[in-house]
Amino acid sequence: MVNLNNVYNYYTTQLQPNRSSQKSNSHKKDDLKTVYQNIIKDNQHSPLYKFTFSDHIQAYAIGIKEAAMALEAESDSLSSDGGNDFSEMKAVSSDEHVVYAKLREDASEELPEKLTLKVNSLATNQTNVGHYLPSGELSIEPGSYTFGIAVNSNEYTFNMNIHDNDTNINIQKNLASAINDNNIGIHASVRSNRMDGTSALVLRSDDVGKPEDQDLIFRFDQSYLENDITAFLGAEQVVTPPANAEFYINDTLHTAVSNQISLNHSMDIDLLATSDKEVQVGYVPDEDKLSDKIANFLQSYNLLIDISHGESQRGAGKLYHDITGIVKRHKEELTAAGIVTDDSGHLSRTGEDDLFSSTRIQALFNDKISDFHKDISKTTGHITLNPLDYVDKIVVTYPNTTGTYPNPYNPSKYSGLLFNDYR
Repeated sequence: MVNLNNVYNYYTTQLQPNRSSQKSNSHKKDDLKTVYQNIIKDNQHSPLYKFTFSDHIQAYAIGIKEAAMALEAESDSLSSDGGNDFSEMKAVSSDEHVVYAKLREDASEELPEKLTLKVNSLATNQTNVGHYLPSGELSIEPGSYTFGIAVNSNEYTFNMNIHDNDTNINIQKNLASAINDNNIGIHASVRSNRMDGTSALVLRSDDVGKPEDQDLIFRFDQSYLENDITAFLGAEQVVTPPANAEFYINDTLHTAVSNQISLNHSMDIDLLATSDKEVQVGYVPDEDKLSDKIANFLQSYNLLIDISHGESQRGAGKLYHDITGIVKRHKEELTAAGIVTDDSGHLSRTGEDDLFSSTRIQALFNDKISDFHKDISKTTGHITLNPLDYVDKIVVTYPNTTGTYPNPYNPSKYSGLLFNDYR
């Protein structure tokens, strides 16, 4: 009789959920029916066995099942049929000095296969440059003054006192500091002309692009303020008006108020410079994501090898034979993808991550091209369904081979019925 307390204690103290596989191990309700039917089919002609259910044997059997499920999940995550093709891809630009593209984590399949961009103009901010005034002189009467500026729909007023010992450049610097300290969406600075000893106040908007229903991002209205200093400084002089970006995507003209655009909420594109030539944007395997998944797959495979090496039972030898048989049947494909096996049966990856090796690995796990993924699923499916097949046991009675009587609970007292990762 199985000691279920030991089983549950093992789950709570020994097993940690494999986070990378949780998505792959989420199943529909119909999958439970399939599992049950497979149990019945497997047991119709199964002998009646006698097991020795020590704590060690129970932990060993559960460990086999969990490791096999992890291996299948990691294999599924590497298969292009396992989800969105873009989830394992990255966007590349033929000229990253002009266009930089990046796929989002939840990129949809609505992106065009061919993507060309031509940047006519970038979105620009508004820049105003005031009068060049003698830096070391005071060109305005001392007194109290105001400076009013409207940024989009917000209006700001700055008060300042000018004394006899002030200079034009001090007035410009003090006003620039006050504007920057208040974070109104304008960056202020002072531009000096060392040749003639003059300086001017420079105002530059943080935003780029032409605002809706307006020509300018910031503007001035001196009619409602007393002693407004705007005219004296010449701050209303627009040197560069705000402009929208203008670019072509697949020969279709577009405009945008920003140089950062989103395509179908799936790809972020930064426009960095103008160009007379078209820039091609394509998709290639993301070596970093693929490398992490390959590492998880190799870890899960090697865990089953370690389990088979760590047991003295004859059943552990069968486990080793079944797992390494997958590699032997597909050794040529694995080697071509840079995956090799050592004398103990462990797998490791050789070579550097590049587009060539990434493409080979994707082909290795794509069950439309290779049988390797199907072989993994078939073998791990058998191990998961009945890990007790790898436990030493004594045959009590042989089945009636002429009949097809179901016996779903015979070798599956906790193997097929304890699928803790199904949800």
